Amino acid sequence: MHRSKGPRIIVVIILAIVILAVLMLSTIPDSSPIPLITTPISKIVNPVYRSLRSVTDSIKGWFDSLKNSEKIRLENELLKQENARLANELSQKEEAALQYEELKDALQIKTRYDSYIIKGGYILNDGFTGWFDLYRINLGREDGITVTAEDSYAVVDAGSRLLGRIYSSDINSSKVMPLIHEGFAINAVSGSGTAAINCRVRGDIELREQGLCLADNISGQAVLQVGDELRTSGQGGNLPAGLLIGTVNDLRYSNQGDIIAAVIKPAAPEENRSIVFVLIGEEE
Repeated sequence: MHRSKGPRIIVVIILAIVILAVLMLSTIPDSSPIPLITTPISKIVNPVYRSLRSVTDSIKGWFDSLKNSEKIRLENELLKQENARLANELSQKEEAALQYEELKDALQIKTRYDSYIIKGGYILNDGFTGWFDLYRINLGREDGITVTAEDSYAVVDAGSRLLGRIYSSDINSSKVMPLIHEGFAINAVSGSGTAAINCRVRGDIELREQGLCLADNISGQAVLQVGDELRTSGQGGNLPAGLLIGTVNDLRYSNQGDIIAAVIKPAAPEENRSIVFVLIGEEE
């Protein structure tokens, strides 16, 4: 049984007539039906397009910003690494310069005290409680340091500045009594010749907390003044003459106006006390 083809033919004819009418109207100026058809569509499509374009631009801008941020981060990381490298090089150069200066000063010690055996060592941090108390160094009897009731040895820094004396020793370490310790005492002198002022430098329990010591038993024709340097006199004990002890920081007077004591500031700076040298007796 065959279906009727009549309705299909009618639809085709109607579409052909509509298309023909549109084409004919498009040839007439200002009568094109296309704007009538596209305008409603454009009112819907254009805002959507603009929104999509805005979103696309925003996403592109965000990716560009992210890319730039990552680039800046990488550049900053490279700069940090370069700064660290330069700082490390500078630190190594400063450390090398410091070691050179210490070595040069140590050679000066050997030249100045060529009749002494000089042993270089360092302070052991284990048990270190402060510069006013006994502390240990890594030199002992196996290094030739043997302390007796009669013999003790000077401990100095690289600049020949007195730090203290050896208090006791064992096989591979020794205890140092710093010059600000209340048990320390040594003969000292300021000036030379007829202007020399002799005195005793000793630790003081009240001054040691301030990193200072005391000079008393002052005698001499000259007058001791603030800023004067005191050095070991070489008299008594086994410490050589000429080691710099410190400078006069303050003077104490009697009721009659005479100088009876002086407050002394040790010459050796604390930051330079990690490396020490022991002057061991005089060679025969």
